[in-house]
Amino acid sequence: MVREITCPYCGFTGPPKEFYYMYETVLYLADHEVLREDRERPVLVICPRCRKGFFLESPYKKVVEKIS
Repeated sequence: MVREITCPYCGFTGPPKEFYYMYETVLYLADHEVLREDRERPVLVICPRCRKGFFLESPYKKVVEKIS
């Protein structure tokens, strides 16, 4: 079963292998030591047609779950 992704900006629909993916992370430098950020960020999906990025899930999903 192949799932398809649809771009919310241009409407392009295709299998996941046609899209680009960007994993974002933030590193902090403190006293010459690199510290990772505790927050998790969802994968940014980039459309091959319009080159705009979008999330498949809300970047605030885990924060909302912790509050609820």
